[in-house]
Amino acid sequence: MASGNLCGGRFSYETEGEGFPLVLLPGMPECWASHRPLLGELCRTIAYTYHHERDVPHAMQVTDLLTFLDALPLERVYLASHTAGWPIALECALRWPERLEGLVLLGTHGATSATTQALATYTARLPELSVPTLVLLDAALVSDLPSADLLVTHVPRCTRTIVPRPASAPSASPLQLAHAMMRMLVHWERQRNLVRGASFLL
Repeated sequence: MASGNLCGGRFSYETEGEGFPLVLLPGMPECWASHRPLLGELCRTIAYTYHHERDVPHAMQVTDLLTFLDALPLERVYLASHTAGWPIALECALRWPERLEGLVLLGTHGATSATTQALATYTARLPELSVPTLVLLDAALVSDLPSADLLVTHVPRCTRTIVPRPASAPSASPLQLAHAMMRMLVHWERQRNLVRGASFLL
């Protein structure tokens, strides 16, 4: 594991693994802690935190994300977000699709009313989203995330995967969710390499 600071301490980050970059959007404290060790076996995971003195609007958080990518620097990445960060991830994908290889929207807890309202404002723009998108849901929370149906219906290149919970558990485990994410990342990487090979032959 490596760590560092960027932009005069504006961002701190930790990385695990090697390979293609997967950026994990900030969320609740330690929201990625249980996923990162396994994801780091497949790719270079990058979890970052931005340091603000107060809460900031989504628009500023989107700009922060682009600033962070430029500072590392990373030209193209896979981007993953927990539920609270879905609006930020979607805005980034809509404004800068050339920076993203794929988008993972992970539903592991119910959306707050603020998140639901923010997502509703994207309805008209979702058909413009060209980035391959995975909506990955814990089966125990499907009914708490109606916005997921909106995404699957309106985003052209969207796949929804529902991860079942074990009979003895209240929800799907982080291991199950990480494995499901890894399967899609591997699929996207294979598709990307096929396209690169075809371009080389032309």
